[in-house]
Amino acid sequence: MSQITDRLQGFGFDVYRVPEAATIVLGGGVRISGVSSSQLIAIQSELMRVMIAMEDSFTRLAHATGRRSIVLCDRGTMDVSAYLPPESWSAMLNEVGWSLVALRDRRYEAVIHLVTAADGAEGFYTKANNAVRTESPSLARELDKKVRDAWIGHPHLRVVDNSTDFTGKIQRVVAAVCQVVGVPQPHEIERKFLIRPGASSHPVPVPFEEVEIEQTYLVSPDGREARVRRRGQNGSFSYTHTIKTQSTSGDRVEIEKQITARDYVALLAQADPARQRVIKRRRVFLWENQYFEWDIYLSPRAGLEILEIEVEDIHAPITLPAFLSIDREVTTEPDFSNAKIALNPSPA
Repeated sequence: MSQITDRLQGFGFDVYRVPEAATIVLGGGVRISGVSSSQLIAIQSELMRVMIAMEDSFTRLAHATGRRSIVLCDRGTMDVSAYLPPESWSAMLNEVGWSLVALRDRRYEAVIHLVTAADGAEGFYTKANNAVRTESPSLARELDKKVRDAWIGHPHLRVVDNSTDFTGKIQRVVAAVCQVVGVPQPHEIERKFLIRPGASSHPVPVPFEEVEIEQTYLVSPDGREARVRRRGQNGSFSYTHTIKTQSTSGDRVEIEKQITARDYVALLAQADPARQRVIKRRRVFLWENQYFEWDIYLSPRAGLEILEIEVEDIHAPITLPAFLSIDREVTTEPDFSNAKIALNPSPA
């Protein structure tokens, strides 16, 4: 946290750090061992309320200054689901009235998951730096996977593993945060792969979430590519406004921000009449700690299936999912960009 803070402050941001709610609550005397399922739900729901209250307070404080600010959260709301049986998690959401999309997608611009040292750096795993940590290495690995998988479905999930030493791990985290907040510049680097037809009808052998996406391109008099997107599950949605342009060096720059449903509806009035709305189902999943997006188009090019992954370096090696039949890479083929698909329903 201190290294991320120093780096972001160097770029002119005020940085706020929300402490881990569980450490505060459990360190304050709350005990979970031996409680009933209903008591566990009650405890975890109160823990969630503490977490949400702290995050909201820090965010309001950041807004009050009027300065460029970033709020870093040690934990996130979806982490709680890793410590509850699935039926208890669902019961808690229903009882309190929380929605999955609101907790997972709307609250956070991005999620960066640091893999526990117990998975790949076992010699450095310790309970000494946290008084309420009690997990053995094997349990730590199990919980870490549950926490990681809880965030599958978020638009921007990154996993930082232990493939480097700790210094390298921190540098990768800092770089990921800087990329998220757009410093020094929010470059978009994606690779795309054409999937052979019919893959979506087969079972998916890894945990995944499927979300609905509607993407509308807007009239942009300055030549920049502008769009709004509605993304969600089970009738609950998040909304974003994105502008893409070219930097002076020729790289693609993307500026994306969350907007309200009201803003989304207002911006739809600026829809580009020359482009169709892009409607697709997106399956998101992790493979070898890489976060993939599998788009299944419903309109205008029904049946098209594209696999995407965001990378830090276009030349960085990636491991493609073994269960998918890939036709070829189409990263540099304009016909497979969403903007071109909206303009020309059939490939050129």
